[in-house]
Amino acid sequence: MMDDLKKNAKKLVLLTNDDGIGSPGLKALAEALDPLCELLIVAPRFQQTGMGRGALSGDQVGIIQKLTLNINGKELKAYSVYGSPAQSVVHGILELTNKKPDYCISGINYGENLGLAFTCSGTLGATFEADSWGIPAIAFSRSIPHQYQKSEDFMTLDWEIEKVMVQRLISDILEKGMPDQVKILNVNFPTNMTSNTEVRMTKQAYMNYGNYIHPGQRDYSQGHQLEWRINNRLHEAPKDSDIYAIHFDQVISVTPMTSLMSVDADTYHR
Repeated sequence: MMDDLKKNAKKLVLLTNDDGIGSPGLKALAEALDPLCELLIVAPRFQQTGMGRGALSGDQVGIIQKLTLNINGKELKAYSVYGSPAQSVVHGILELTNKKPDYCISGINYGENLGLAFTCSGTLGATFEADSWGIPAIAFSRSIPHQYQKSEDFMTLDWEIEKVMVQRLISDILEKGMPDQVKILNVNFPTNMTSNTEVRMTKQAYMNYGNYIHPGQRDYSQGHQLEWRINNRLHEAPKDSDIYAIHFDQVISVTPMTSLMSVDADTYHR
């Protein structure tokens, strides 16, 4: 009897992001996951894009506000944290649940996270933090024009296809678990996706998806926001990479990752 109850019990998923608690991408992800699992929604109070696994400091850090989100026509409890995505994960684990989450799911991010962007992505930073606590994690991101990223004035988007694809992917993971030896999955959705868009297992490209532009001569005493553009060498990305899948083939990229990488000590023996 007890085994049957455990088998039928819903998994606890810590849901977070880096765009902040008010992001429509977070709401869409919650709506997709709500029928599948028990949700603990803990996200940064403010936009935290580009924070990686970093931590904020100051007197207000750690302030937690309880609120409700309307998800699928019902009110779900949620928490906003004055802190980074990684800090939101830690507060969620330590203070807002009595049991260890089965998974951490982060997103849906406004903007792709491809190639070497994983080092600065707050969406992935949350998954790296979860991984350090022994919690498998999945990051979801959606490709949109760069000028609409990193903002709290969120671009209006239709999330219905993304929700369908999230449910397909997460239903399979909840039933079968993560792929063998995989701690983190980095999932990127292309633009103009349909319910028939291919899902492709990819490798992380060892290159930047975009590069900053030299600002030219300027007054160093004045602030300046560096401009960014798509890398003009993307054609060199391997065809089995995340960048190639999203930029050229417009398919869904699922990249296995782990933040806890190690090298055999024998590698250093001469």
